[in-house]
Amino acid sequence: MKRVINFSGGKTSALMTILLKPTENDIVLFTDTGWEHPLTYKFIDDFELFEGIKVHKATYTNKKSGNKTGFEAMTEVKSFMPNRMNRLCTVELKVMTAKRYLRSLGVQTFENYIGFRYDEPVRVLRHKEQFKKVATKFPLYDQGITKEMVNQYWLTRQYTLEIPSILGNCDLCFLKGKDNIIKILQLYPELADKWIKAEEGKRETFIQGIKYKDLLKIAQSQKSLFDLNDALPAYNCSCTSI
Repeated sequence: MKRVINFSGGKTSALMTILLKPTENDIVLFTDTGWEHPLTYKFIDDFELFEGIKVHKATYTNKKSGNKTGFEAMTEVKSFMPNRMNRLCTVELKVMTAKRYLRSLGVQTFENYIGFRYDEPVRVLRHKEQFKKVATKFPLYDQGITKEMVNQYWLTRQYTLEIPSILGNCDLCFLKGKDNIIKILQLYPELADKWIKAEEGKRETFIQGIKYKDLLKIAQSQKSLFDLNDALPAYNCSCTSI
């Protein structure tokens, strides 16, 4: 049976992919929101170069948005903003985009591989199948691989993802929490531009009660810088799984 390997552009899913030793019959799939950190895209390019493994890239498109793609296209054509309680972005940019891409290849029945680790049992237990005729597997969980083991592995390689894990997935995702977003904006204020633009002209905000332009102002008003290496998202994100 064909295998679909969920590749998020992070260290964990990259290690899972390497351990699975994909063949030409497998699909290593990265669903691109367009709002990942630039170094995430560099890591994906390095992964393909050093590992010799092709990464299939699928991105959300909509005729109503013209030439725009991903998160930018979605916020333009949808009448409301995604938020913690209504994760429209996960549905549209990840799940549905993956479905459409796989169907375009004629793939409907497959084994679905997700990189949840042994130290993420809740994510495994809460996983809900998004496809019919699909068997989902969690090889890192089954093999007892933890975040510490993943990090140790990448210390031995000649390339790695050169950003703290909190910057993975969409760079300023609302699921990271206000405090973490403020910390990130202290170091990377330029990341706010697209999020601020997306909220312009909309009544809703990504985070209830505050706009990203206000989070940027708070970040710029604070003097002490924070270390992002130990920062953890405020809310669980399963955006990498289909």
